[in-house]
Amino acid sequence: MNQFSKLIIFGLTLIIITSGHTAPNQPRIGLVLSGGGARGAAHIGVLKVLERLHVPIHVIAGTSMGALVGGVYASGMPLDEMERRLTEVNWDTMFTDDPPRPTWPIRRKRGAERPTWDFSIGWRNGEFWLPKGFISGQKIQLFLTDLVKNAEYIQNYDDLPIPFRAIATNLENGQIQIFDSGPLSINLRASMSVPGFFTPVEYNDKLYVDGGLVRNLPVDIARSMGADVIIAVNLGGSYLKREQLGNILGITGQMITILTEQNVQRSLAELNPNIDILITPDLGDIESTNFARVKDAIPTGETAAQAVAGQLSRYQISPKAYASWQHQRQHPNKPQPIVVDNVQIQGLNQINPHIFNPLIQHQDHFNLNRQLLEQDIQKIYSTGDFERISYQLKRHRQQSLLIVDALEKTWGPGYISFGLGLMDDNRGDSRFGLRANYRQTWINQLGAEWNTDLIFGNIPEIYSEFYQPLFTDRMAFIAPYLNASVTPLHIYSESNRIARYSTKQIFLGVDFGLTLNKNTELRIGPYWQVRQFDLDTGSPTLPEANIQDTGLQTRIFFDNLDSGYVPRHGQRFKLEYQYVNQISNILSTGEYQRLYGSWQGAYSFGQDSIMGIIRAGSSLSTTLPYYDQFALGGFLNLSGYANAQFRSSEMLYASLALQRRVAILPSPLGRGIYLGSSIEVGRLWSGLNQAISDLDTMPSFPKQLLYGASLFLAADTWLGPIYLGWGVAGTGDNGFYLLIGQ
Repeated sequence: MNQFSKLIIFGLTLIIITSGHTAPNQPRIGLVLSGGGARGAAHIGVLKVLERLHVPIHVIAGTSMGALVGGVYASGMPLDEMERRLTEVNWDTMFTDDPPRPTWPIRRKRGAERPTWDFSIGWRNGEFWLPKGFISGQKIQLFLTDLVKNAEYIQNYDDLPIPFRAIATNLENGQIQIFDSGPLSINLRASMSVPGFFTPVEYNDKLYVDGGLVRNLPVDIARSMGADVIIAVNLGGSYLKREQLGNILGITGQMITILTEQNVQRSLAELNPNIDILITPDLGDIESTNFARVKDAIPTGETAAQAVAGQLSRYQISPKAYASWQHQRQHPNKPQPIVVDNVQIQGLNQINPHIFNPLIQHQDHFNLNRQLLEQDIQKIYSTGDFERISYQLKRHRQQSLLIVDALEKTWGPGYISFGLGLMDDNRGDSRFGLRANYRQTWINQLGAEWNTDLIFGNIPEIYSEFYQPLFTDRMAFIAPYLNASVTPLHIYSESNRIARYSTKQIFLGVDFGLTLNKNTELRIGPYWQVRQFDLDTGSPTLPEANIQDTGLQTRIFFDNLDSGYVPRHGQRFKLEYQYVNQISNILSTGEYQRLYGSWQGAYSFGQDSIMGIIRAGSSLSTTLPYYDQFALGGFLNLSGYANAQFRSSEMLYASLALQRRVAILPSPLGRGIYLGSSIEVGRLWSGLNQAISDLDTMPSFPKQLLYGASLFLAADTWLGPIYLGWGVAGTGDNGFYLLIGQ
């Protein structure tokens, strides 16, 4: 060996010794992270200790929440940023699939005025279908996509900064699915799809659910990736107590925990106590479903890892070498802005792809705008036609492809839902009904819908509308409709009800409409109706009669309230004009006009909110028949008085309510419980038409201001609104009210 060769060898040896790179005999360390729902945040605490001790990770295998933490860490996100993202996110919102109500299309907002339970049964090809889970995971999917955006072009998980595997269960055959490639966010979502709670993830024509069913602690998977040493973090089973097993949700959760723990014991037996390290955080009473305590779970992992710091320190490397490892993990070279060369929409079967045109126009051949992309996705998702809409980026022939994966609801396109309506003013006016709704969507490529409401009870009703858009953007439409109902008409003399009539009504019309934006709709159209008045009880104050009329009505709606039931911010406005030409009427008033407007606004500050309401009606100097006059009286409509105690041709009403949110309901049960109070004032002008006022027994309307106030407990739930209230009138009259639904 010549002198030059010796010099080269000496130089190379010196470089190896003085450099910070891992020595050749450094073992490959595999990190195994188990599932555990909210308890999985303890993994972040474990990673904190590993970073503090300068212990590098060479491969990661994770299941469920362990896959989420492991996958995000493997993709290169700094640990402090991961902790911030997972602790600051609103998990209650994350587990609610629906986008915020203000983003809904106006047609859906108007349909929600007839509330049904937040659950539907599908009707397809002559068969009933059920949803595959309570939560589709739409918001979670978008959240995961954003968390791993550093690695969105990487398809092979061996090419991630840290090689990674996510574990799921193939629902069709019960076999383990080891995800080592593909869109990372979708596979993370598959790994954490707890059966029954989350819908399974459909990917490559297969259905996947939570990997905890087959391998909740994937020690063998990390070993197969070449790990010499395993650091396993087992979160343990969160068994429910006896008192928590009184419903199907508790029993289902307990069954999943039992199955999971059985395969965990097998994985624990695979650990070598001489070289492997087991970390078991003491999570106490933190339950897997309690994501409000994610922040509390992190220190438990830190404490547990610190307790075995002596064992972990066997695998630490020099600060310089660790800094180099972290530098490689966190992708120091930030990617340049992504220019989208092409947008592809995948997965559509029945829905017209043109509804994605605004999304395509915003992204195609522009720099990728993630915020706008998610807004467009949520806007489309808010139509209620999709189970999931996600996106991914791919490189293909030097081009950046934005692929939008749109999965239509598998239990549609026909949906049956139910609701309950109950109103009782403790003054003899009790109304109850079971509502059934059928909605057939996408009857044609323009997005036609047939919507039918049936109410069974003491106030039966059927409402059916065929909604036909004229263009793919749904801005213009035509909507023929039918409404048939039986409703009570009460007549009062001061505070005494002197008669009750049964009003049978058939109403036929056709509307020509414009959807001006997601908050505003305009309708105008002719109608024909017939009404039959029959005396139920009391004095025959009004003649029993059959009345027919036809006319034209115009309506405009604006709605951006955050809730249609107990709003905390936003506004709702409605203006209706009706021209009526009576064809036959024993109490004929000929032609008359009816103008009605209402405004509702809410503003919140902290847990408190103020809600204002203004309503006004006018006959425009014509004479309204008694049954078409504007009514006041009832809960939050001059509380303390009886329902519709006063009627007149001119009316003005205003109220102001203060309400405090005293409890937040967990998703998907609802939004909250509120304690509130209101002050109300109303005024009536003009009076009964001449034909009625000639009758001595008919009451006259009060000519002074009317006052009312209320105290109430309200709940915004998946059943609809629930109110329990007490109202007092300016005259001292008072009463209790119970309302469920609308």
